[in-house]
Amino acid sequence: MEIPVHLIKVEDGDVVVEVGVFDTASLTFEEREVEAEKALLQSFFNSHVHLADSVAMEPPQMPLDRLVGPGGYKFSVLQRAKKEEIVEASRNSIVQAASAGTTSFCDFREGGVDGLKLLKEADQYGRVVALGRPGSIEEAEKILQIADGFGMSSVRDHDFSFLEELRTLARKRKKIFAIHAGERDNQDVEKALALEPDILIHMNQASSENLKRAMEEMIPIVSCMRSNYLFGLENRSNYERLAEYEVWALGTDNVMLANPSILAELNFSAYIVNSHSVLRAAFKGFEIFKRKNAWLLMDLKEFRNSRDIISTIVRRTTERNIVGVFDSLNL
Repeated sequence: MEIPVHLIKVEDGDVVVEVGVFDTASLTFEEREVEAEKALLQSFFNSHVHLADSVAMEPPQMPLDRLVGPGGYKFSVLQRAKKEEIVEASRNSIVQAASAGTTSFCDFREGGVDGLKLLKEADQYGRVVALGRPGSIEEAEKILQIADGFGMSSVRDHDFSFLEELRTLARKRKKIFAIHAGERDNQDVEKALALEPDILIHMNQASSENLKRAMEEMIPIVSCMRSNYLFGLENRSNYERLAEYEVWALGTDNVMLANPSILAELNFSAYIVNSHSVLRAAFKGFEIFKRKNAWLLMDLKEFRNSRDIISTIVRRTTERNIVGVFDSLNL
């Protein structure tokens, strides 16, 4: 069957739109002059999420450090939760986000080796890039046998020499070293940059100079805007600069606070920076983490009066607009 569609893809760093027909039998696209009420675009990558937090949705309101800092509310809930509860909650979040077009995730998994094993059990379809958080070098060695690398919290939470050892170990094993920085303030950014990380999470409160340095070094940066706004840590100036950055990606952060759907993150973020940039950031994780994307077929007939199909997709669509998912196309 041939379906008239808007084909949306990234070429040379820009989001472009072509109009034509999609053949569902051969999974091919041919440019034609047609009236299209559907869109075909690649699926979304959640480049930063804590899926285990799914077991503690909607916590009491409290400052960021008390909620997710070492020994805080989040960790007390995780310690009390049964293993099967964490697995089921994480799996439910994966399924929920997948139904809204988020087909892959990068999860920062606390709990050492045991925490990673729970994640692997929840990740039935191999959708998750797993980054562990060790408490010792001995545990780090074990983590790298089952994980894609390390996902560390702020440098203020760890002995710096330990982080340096982890960075060296990750580089030696060709694994990922990612770290939170610049979420609450700029004070942890310079030390994070000194570690030469593979990925930086947040950077919303990084100074102009430190953000420029990270961008010049081409370190991928992941923004989680709903989370930043929830805690009053937003910084539109940094978001606007990141929107023009080649390796900028989107995440959703703690599932206890925000659902892990990147489509929901898009709906919010497109009111802060331009639609084309946030859509590109929703795709970028596939490139950063070297994972294969799927393709989404969206029904947009209710938006036939749209003058900008990209803005309509990122601001208005929900999971009910997704009418098909294809593992790959012959483009």
